[in-house]
Amino acid sequence: MAIPQENQESNAPQVQTEIAHGTITCRSMALGLVVAVFVILWNTYVEYIAHTGRINITHFPVALFAPFTVLALLNGFLRHRKVSWAFEPTEMLVVVAMGLVGAAVPAYGLTSYFLGVIAIPFYRATPENQWAPFFHQYLPEWLIPTNEGDAMRWLFEGLPSPEMQIPWSVWFVPLAGWMVFIGAIVLGSITIAIMLRKQWADYERITYPILHPARDLSESGEPSIGILRNKLFWIGFGVPFLIICFNMISYFSPGFPRISLYRGWMPTIEYFPSIHVNVNWYTIGFAYFANVDVLLSIVVFYMWYWFQVGIYRRIGIGLSKKSNTKGDATVSLQSAGAFLSLVLWGLWLARSHLKDIFTKAFRPSHPVDDSDELMSYRTCVFGFLFSFIFIVFWLNSVGIAIHVAFVLTAGIFMSYIGVARVIAESGVVYYSMNLSGEGLINFLFGGPNVFDPSTKTALRVVAAIRSQGKGMFMPPLVHAIRIAGSIEHNRRRIVPALFTTIFVGLGCAIAYSLYLGYTWGAYNFNDYPFTRYPPGLYDGLVKALKGEIKWEPQRYTFFGMGIATYFLVSMLRYRLSWWPLTPIGLIVPMTHAIHSIFSIFVAWGTKSILLRLGGVNLYRRCRPIFVGLLAGHACGVLLSFIVDQIWFPGQGHGTHGW
Repeated sequence: MAIPQENQESNAPQVQTEIAHGTITCRSMALGLVVAVFVILWNTYVEYIAHTGRINITHFPVALFAPFTVLALLNGFLRHRKVSWAFEPTEMLVVVAMGLVGAAVPAYGLTSYFLGVIAIPFYRATPENQWAPFFHQYLPEWLIPTNEGDAMRWLFEGLPSPEMQIPWSVWFVPLAGWMVFIGAIVLGSITIAIMLRKQWADYERITYPILHPARDLSESGEPSIGILRNKLFWIGFGVPFLIICFNMISYFSPGFPRISLYRGWMPTIEYFPSIHVNVNWYTIGFAYFANVDVLLSIVVFYMWYWFQVGIYRRIGIGLSKKSNTKGDATVSLQSAGAFLSLVLWGLWLARSHLKDIFTKAFRPSHPVDDSDELMSYRTCVFGFLFSFIFIVFWLNSVGIAIHVAFVLTAGIFMSYIGVARVIAESGVVYYSMNLSGEGLINFLFGGPNVFDPSTKTALRVVAAIRSQGKGMFMPPLVHAIRIAGSIEHNRRRIVPALFTTIFVGLGCAIAYSLYLGYTWGAYNFNDYPFTRYPPGLYDGLVKALKGEIKWEPQRYTFFGMGIATYFLVSMLRYRLSWWPLTPIGLIVPMTHAIHSIFSIFVAWGTKSILLRLGGVNLYRRCRPIFVGLLAGHACGVLLSFIVDQIWFPGQGHGTHGW
């Protein structure tokens, strides 16, 4: 088995890391690249044209889980029939590793935000929005494609005639400039993931919950542990799959009853935020594999934040941003402080390991053995340092002061590490970062109003790599490195495979997105990252340049409260054996995971009952049910897409979202 059976309960014995007796083969890497490209192209088409769901808004996207489930079950059948060329479980996990990285590229990953932000500044400039007089002079010409020859107009409105050629030449220089920047981030991310692998997987025993369903599916053909013939798996599979199939009747007969598990925002007490109520099989399936204390902590601290917001509103305490029926900046800042504490505390705990790595890099005679790592420590350290320095000077070249660029680069990597750590520990797939690199420099330098116009503009342009706040490639790289690190032979092959996946995937996603834009008109995509997020970004920039962005000193108070609470809960967790709450619960609720809180509560309640009734053994026997929930939901989404494309092309019956 490539991924160890995780320790689900704090009182259960620790499980040692297992090494799979398998290898990373060339055919598994080839299949992984094919799957990654398929996921990218399929997801791009669904997001822009088909509109059948948001299939890559999570950290293990349905866009990957659906085709992988089909491949894994088919491969399991072949292995069960003793077909000699069937893939080994470790080979299927290589497909997962490459697919996860590839799935971070399209739509709600990198490319939609990226292309929208760099394409719109000249095309959407009007006298009313005042973009031209306020920031056009600060835009780096080599990063923003011009509207020369109406190139950007035709991107958003579509070419006026089929005979016209797509103006690819307008994009060459800007894309080259961005690709070296993104490449430096990828290099830094993969070296960090490798350097932290042993600390997280071996020393801290982080469980990586989102990998366990993939492992179970990859072993579906094993005679003793496979799920292909497990009735519980097919029961779990049938529940979401049959619900989606039943709802598809209404596609053909509008008004036919539907089964809806979505209830939306439920009002609560006056002054207190609404609570999002829905049963999300995808959240429940992955959350089942997380530690029960982590799930409890997320629910408890969500209610703690909910209580605070109500009290603050009642007595008139508030801040200028993120104040609505769902949350408030007062608690968002607390979760941001806890997020920063998570990263810094994690690096502090890893200080001995990191010291060994850097010592080995500069003194090869150091006794630390790095022969089993995916890169030598020397390569990792010098690769990271090159990446860091390159990014600093790249940011400086686009208009950011050198000292700000240095802090921003550190903030970018710290925020990416934080996102990866939260996913690896909690298994909450609907999650975005609580604190970005730009947010960190605002706190350190005294708010956004202190920067000069060039820096303010460059910071907004760099937001093109926002990637929905999912940490770009760091979370999938961390999980891909975890998979490769647990395979016995040829594990170093995964590094070039991951680089290839990212850059081939970026090329495919960008080329296909531009093709669809010039063919259909990007405004017809009705896509938030591509068409609605960029105008708001630049309108906010104009406000910032006018000095209209508020930055209250009280922000530091709430930010500090989050830091203090994190360390208080951490101390209680380590000092009191009976203390059930973990500090990770302070971080998760105030992000996109707020949409999943009810489903997380359901997962916690279900798992707690199972553990009470039958302990860890019953929990393990019930694993196939929750793998089935994930597989059934993903396959239902895939089937609904196929039905839509045959009978209702372009109409988009949504089956997966928040």
